[in-house]
Amino acid sequence: MRASLNTTPVNNLLGIAFLVSAGLFLTTNDGISKWLVPHYPVGQILFLQATLIVLITAMVMRLRGEALFAPRSWRPHFYRGGLYAIGAFAFVYALRYLPFAEVVAIAFAGPMFMTLFGRFFLGESVGWHRLGAVVVGFIGVLIVIQPGTDAMHWAVVLPLIVALADATRDLVTRQMAGGESSLRIVFSTGCILALAGLVTLVGGWQPLRVEDLHWFGISASAFVIAHFLMVEAFRHGQLAAVAPFRYMQIIWTILAGMIFWGEVPQSAVFVGIGIICASGVYIAWREATVGRPARWIRGQQ
Repeated sequence: MRASLNTTPVNNLLGIAFLVSAGLFLTTNDGISKWLVPHYPVGQILFLQATLIVLITAMVMRLRGEALFAPRSWRPHFYRGGLYAIGAFAFVYALRYLPFAEVVAIAFAGPMFMTLFGRFFLGESVGWHRLGAVVVGFIGVLIVIQPGTDAMHWAVVLPLIVALADATRDLVTRQMAGGESSLRIVFSTGCILALAGLVTLVGGWQPLRVEDLHWFGISASAFVIAHFLMVEAFRHGQLAAVAPFRYMQIIWTILAGMIFWGEVPQSAVFVGIGIICASGVYIAWREATVGRPARWIRGQQ
């Protein structure tokens, strides 16, 4: 949603380009996690990624003259960071067992959960159009999961946890005091994720291979760049025009899975992913046209 004080000229094509590029960088971050997860414990991967994200964010904040530890209230930062950590652990664990595209597609059910949360916990008016889109979207999730068949893997519960954690996290975010710095939110969330990862040290970590150091650096940089591009996308473009292109990230993950891991989704999975995308795009468009803020970006800290 464009703020009333935003004097940036509207350029929807530029906004769309920024958001599509953000999806590519998020796919890069997620893909590197999938590449690393056979070699390192999940907690070790998340600790190293989060630590680098915190360092990069801290440097940007210092350059902009922002204080690192000056939130309006610490409590929502802790809640939000804890929920993000739950989602991050579930997501990376899922990458170990499931095809890349399926993990991301199921995790994109977050907007559907958030629509329901807004209706039942925030008392928001949710019309039959969006409720219908939610039902259709969950049908798409079931098609991807294929319950009751041999194709169903127990790990499908993990991206569902991601979707629930992301939706609850966004619910907390909406209750945070207005005017909180987005960079400080990234910084505090990264700190909590790093601490959660550090706790897993007691279970044993693997020696860090020198040749993998640049992958961790690229992963953290890709995440920060993606966050910047998402902000710029909504700064330059109108929400109704730009937001639906967030689902291009699923296209990137399908391509990455096919190219790097030889993961070709079954026909039913393609159908389910298409239904999830269509439902999510419609929900995003409806929320944008009624003047509600975008709140459904998976992976956004």
